[in-house]
Amino acid sequence: MSVNFQQLAPILAACMTTGGVIFQIGKHSEKLESIGLKVEAQEKKEGYYNQSISQLLGKMDVLKNDMSNIKEDIKDIKGYMKSK
Repeated sequence: MSVNFQQLAPILAACMTTGGVIFQIGKHSEKLESIGLKVEAQEKKEGYYNQSISQLLGKMDVLKNDMSNIKEDIKDIKGYMKSK
């Protein structure tokens, strides 16, 4: 099976063009990074929000437990006051 130049030329040209486009994209992204433009990943923001929500929920649980303890103490005080 012989491959002549007329069949091989379009394949080589497509590969070279694709390589050039990839190179130019890399060059431009390097320029944007040096300017200071940086794209933050969405996962980073989600992680921060999840951490903040977890902290808030933890604090809410502590407050809920404190309130239930206060309610029990008030019931105990009322019971003690009624017995006297």
